[in-house]
Amino acid sequence: MKSQSLFTANVCIALLLLATSSFAQKLDSISAKALYGFAGDDLKILAELDHIDHYKLSFDKQTFSGNSFIVLTTKEYSRGKVIKQDTLISAEAAKEYFSFKKLDSTTKFTLTTKPQGDSVKFLFRILNAQFTKTYKRLNDDAYSLRDGLVTNEEFKRIPLNKTLPLFAYSLPYDDPKQPNARFYCAITANGVQPDKWWETYKIPHYIIVEMKIVSEPQ
Repeated sequence: MKSQSLFTANVCIALLLLATSSFAQKLDSISAKALYGFAGDDLKILAELDHIDHYKLSFDKQTFSGNSFIVLTTKEYSRGKVIKQDTLISAEAAKEYFSFKKLDSTTKFTLTTKPQGDSVKFLFRILNAQFTKTYKRLNDDAYSLRDGLVTNEEFKRIPLNKTLPLFAYSLPYDDPKQPNARFYCAITANGVQPDKWWETYKIPHYIIVEMKIVSEPQ
């Protein structure tokens, strides 16, 4: 009887360790996708007229244990060099105001950009907060906001506890071999790091929004 009880206990411990290991693996990454544009046709028309871009980051449902929060930064580049870096949400502020226990499709996480001549306003809506930042830009309406995670509006696994390029606001890539075409998606889709965009694509100015989803153990 004792040996049977011992065997049963060992099995239970093994299953518990397996479950714990499996849960830990899940917390290495989460699924997210970036969705472009507004829902209503009238809003889409107004956005197009004013060169307004809008993205919503949507998450597949994930529950977190321990302390989880979002850190957000931006880097402004000119000819491949960082000329301005902002910490929009620091780790200290994130722990107090931007912590969460779960992420899902109802989580508020949007970025809207509106150009104003030689500047652009970024409007962030994250969890229960809303704030704006204004950046200088070239007076060129060819700028656009794009999905830095390259999710193509499909759920994609993204790592936790790692700084990622979330969105890119930049001018297009002008390919000298195709003088009548301008390229946007290829800039992020090709996997070239932002600090190499001037060297690779000769894009003179762009702004990168970086995100880090931190998940600390209990």
